[in-house]
Amino acid sequence: MRYLLDTQIAIWSLEDHAGLKPTVRNLLEDANNAIFISPISLLEISIKLKLGKLPQFKVSIEKVTRQILKDGFELLPLELDHTFAYQSIPLYDDHRDPFDRMLLAIAFREQIPIVSSDEKFLRYQSSVSIILN
Repeated sequence: MRYLLDTQIAIWSLEDHAGLKPTVRNLLEDANNAIFISPISLLEISIKLKLGKLPQFKVSIEKVTRQILKDGFELLPLELDHTFAYQSIPLYDDHRDPFDRMLLAIAFREQIPIVSSDEKFLRYQSSVSIILN
């Protein structure tokens, strides 16, 4: 099965964070699954690194990316169709995060579940399959 990770789950997987529930850990560790990370998440991580919002990461975005690949995750190339799909994602006043919305658009266009710890993602279940951590 194919899955797309949201940025928080990608960060937690790099940290081996205790917040990852056993079901999500199993999903990430199952060799039969293809786990994807979007360049959108790498951009968000890069911004957070620059702003000092990830003090636990004392490395560059290049090293973060190498670790993601070393851990067996795959980068899902960003396509124009993903950008076009952004318009299909409902806009909620209390969930306007452009990174989240773009990841949802990618999952929608690719027709793959997205794994997230954000309960607000559940609102999009009519368009996207959501795996909530």
